[in-house]
Amino acid sequence: MAVVVQRYGQGLLGGAEWHAASMIEALATQHDITVLTSCARDAMSWAMHYPPGESIEGGVRVRRFAHPPRNEGGRAQVPLRHKLRFLAAPLLDALQRTRVAQPSGDDRLDGHQFLRRQGPFCAGLIDALRHGAGEFDAVVFFTALYHPTAEGLPVWGLRSVLVPTLHDEKAMHLPLFHRVFAGAGHVLWNTAAEQRLALRLYGESARGPGSVVGAAVRTMPPWPAQVAQARQRYGLPARYVVYVGRVEIGKGCAELLAAWRALGPRVADAALIFIGQGGMSIPTSANVRMTGFVDPGERDALVAGAAALVMPSRHESLSLVLLEAMALGVPVLANGRCEPLADHVAASGAGEVYRSSRELLDGLLRALDRDTAARTRLGEAGKAYVLQHYEADTVKRRWLQAVEQVCLHENGPP
Repeated sequence: MAVVVQRYGQGLLGGAEWHAASMIEALATQHDITVLTSCARDAMSWAMHYPPGESIEGGVRVRRFAHPPRNEGGRAQVPLRHKLRFLAAPLLDALQRTRVAQPSGDDRLDGHQFLRRQGPFCAGLIDALRHGAGEFDAVVFFTALYHPTAEGLPVWGLRSVLVPTLHDEKAMHLPLFHRVFAGAGHVLWNTAAEQRLALRLYGESARGPGSVVGAAVRTMPPWPAQVAQARQRYGLPARYVVYVGRVEIGKGCAELLAAWRALGPRVADAALIFIGQGGMSIPTSANVRMTGFVDPGERDALVAGAAALVMPSRHESLSLVLLEAMALGVPVLANGRCEPLADHVAASGAGEVYRSSRELLDGLLRALDRDTAARTRLGEAGKAYVLQHYEADTVKRRWLQAVEQVCLHENGPP
């Protein structure tokens, strides 16, 4: 089988990339896997970092394909009519209408031009898929938003598995995505909320075979001594809250930082910790810290010692970070305007959500003031939820079932 993903390699930040790597690791014991990917590490510029060609990485065959940088030939812009559809989404939801128009045959309006300029535009990867009928039995495609999946999946038709990692963003209102969702042999949804969004956007095009699976959540619960060592290493106070992930405005980090600063003296003896890297600069102070990238063991120790993990992003299809915090027994505070996050919190009882700046301020204060008994109760609820829905062997079995089902289809590449 082949796995198509926009980026692949050790140390990459990105939920979809981590998800793909997790599936590859799990299924490589039972399938011969080839990864088809770009040469990029940075998803903002798509600059060529790795050389194109074939290599063996972690025992897996990886083929990388050359591509131009982002926005070559003009800025990647969603046509105005589709931006307006995105802005009118609440009204269209109320009217229960499918939001996204059917393809018109116009490259610019349908979104093909946008995909090429957005990147990574890997023409060689699409060619490899067209000529892969004798090499692969099935292809798994990660992230509907990017060119390799959006243009590659229709080549493979019903012998493809789609992991869309769908968010409600302007680009996903482009008409070409009807063809992507309708063409998949099986869709692996991360959450029921993601599936509901696809049905709202694409209607009948998203009603094909699929299952809600997500990804396996694995953590190494740290010893109390490791938590204490991590806190000492970064000079952290007894009370702190933590964010983990790409440090970017689009992930809600600016909103979180502004809320923390608005609390002023009320959090003078506490700290907000950003774990990760990204394009947003974080001015650090006595009660705002940024660790940069840390290894998984240290990350888990820092999260385990926190009063809460805060997830401010509005655009998540699963949020492994949130689930990993739950698995560690840490209460969560999540952006309730993101439907998958709200679903996780409501189903687990492992924390709370906010839907306004005021609610975020109040949630931060409640997290810091929570007593040990209340923190433990929320933490145990989170652990039980993750064990029930995201246990590694269960997820792997469902992944295998999806891949093996699409292998039975005769419809595939020419």
